[in-house]
Amino acid sequence: MNPQDMDKMAAQIEGLFFDLQNRLTADIVRRIQKMDKVTATADLQINTLLQLGNTSEIIEAELKRTTGYCDAKIWELYDQVVEDQYTANRDVYEQINTRYIPFEENEELQGWYNAAVSRNMDEILNITQSLGFYVSAGVGRKVFTPLSQIYTGYLNAAAMDVLTGAQSYSAVLRRVSKEMSDSGLQWIEYATGYHCRATTAARRAVLTGVNQMSAQINEKVAEDLETQTFEVTWHSGARDTHWWGGRVYTKKQLVSICGLGSVDGLCGANCRHSYHAFIPGISVRTYTDEQLDELNRKEKQTKTWNGKQYNAYEATAKQREMERNMRAQRANICSLKSGGADPDDIMAAQSRYLNQLHSYKGFSKAMGIEPDLERVYVDRLGRVVTGNGFKTYTKARKTGIISDRNKLKRGIYPVKNEQIARIQENELSGVKFSSEMKYNGRIAGNGKTQIEYYPWGAFKKVKSIEIGKQERDTKEALMDTMLHEELEVRIARKYNINDLPSDAEIHKYINRVIQRIFKAKGWDYDKAR
Repeated sequence: MNPQDMDKMAAQIEGLFFDLQNRLTADIVRRIQKMDKVTATADLQINTLLQLGNTSEIIEAELKRTTGYCDAKIWELYDQVVEDQYTANRDVYEQINTRYIPFEENEELQGWYNAAVSRNMDEILNITQSLGFYVSAGVGRKVFTPLSQIYTGYLNAAAMDVLTGAQSYSAVLRRVSKEMSDSGLQWIEYATGYHCRATTAARRAVLTGVNQMSAQINEKVAEDLETQTFEVTWHSGARDTHWWGGRVYTKKQLVSICGLGSVDGLCGANCRHSYHAFIPGISVRTYTDEQLDELNRKEKQTKTWNGKQYNAYEATAKQREMERNMRAQRANICSLKSGGADPDDIMAAQSRYLNQLHSYKGFSKAMGIEPDLERVYVDRLGRVVTGNGFKTYTKARKTGIISDRNKLKRGIYPVKNEQIARIQENELSGVKFSSEMKYNGRIAGNGKTQIEYYPWGAFKKVKSIEIGKQERDTKEALMDTMLHEELEVRIARKYNINDLPSDAEIHKYINRVIQRIFKAKGWDYDKAR
């Protein structure tokens, strides 16, 4: 069974756990949303009790539904393994005159099959019995919190914040949505303290179980065909320690060289390699040794992205990290939408997601590997930024003013375009301006710069730089305004729109820079203010 097929099988179970996470998160957000209308302590207490009254029943029902779906899906997946790994070898049995026993009559194989399915279902059950979220406990520390406590803790804290006015409903919703989406539904192994997302744990459990079941079937096939040699599959992006993929080994070598039976070896945890019976003189290798040497040489080559080098395995790991971040941001967007958050908050979250998506595609292209967006969309959340969302975002940012240096004061001294041009040619001849500056006496303030951004928040272009009436009738005041607007553009080029410093920080920085320029040139800065 090739790695791609195993990934698709594991993703089916992973998707069921995303469904569980989405339903529970949506329920928490829906309950928090009700608190927006709480106006008195008595109402708060009654309302909270009503909301918390059926929490345990909801959790129990959702877990039963998920495990029920998982049970049926696991049987289906293992049936597929038998079909692909055992039934598909029927022609080989007949080719070497060995009797092929149909699966329905093969009691030994059925015993392995039932045992493997049971182990996988028990693993899924163990995951669902120890679910919760890893949430912030302050000072950069996170603690595991069971599902029932998540409901009580989040709802009570949210209700008190809204009631007392400590935080607005929108602020509470943003906080809870982000924390839950960043943490994700977690499964914890209490004996060691290790934790990972439930979706990841489920995927790993199925991937490992299916792979081991496949290996057992192939060993049975090899025994029937009286061969002691096996070919191990090869796949791109394998971890460095799994260099042995693609070659032919004896059963002993599978253990001694490939680590068969160990957690980090062949068919171990999260391993996508498998092995199948190889009959010398009949079977044909997938790759020759020379082809494997060349493939592995290319795997070790590094490529650069954002100043950092990645080989094939590191690039794949980075891709998975970026996919996890995108899924978390998609969950955050959906939580904000379902909670009726401020449109600006939703738009900002969508912008961050689009920026992540843009970076993901850019990274994949730089590494020469295909983007695997199916791993992002396995969260079952559908489109989180619709076509209209793109248009709204783009329009809003096109018309947004980055520079409006003094909105409270309107200048009274008009200037001419000839004055602007002379300053550019003389005093500021060493400055390469980003755009032609034109006078517009109708604008408020000394100057205004309009920036157009891509939907994902990256700088696209300068739409216009306009100079308005000045507060002082001096050349220095006009020079100050022109430098100010140009520096606004340069700052905008440097940052994604979501990472821009505040207006106060930007203007403070710009004023310091302009003062240094005036001092270096010997100009009188007092005449500019």
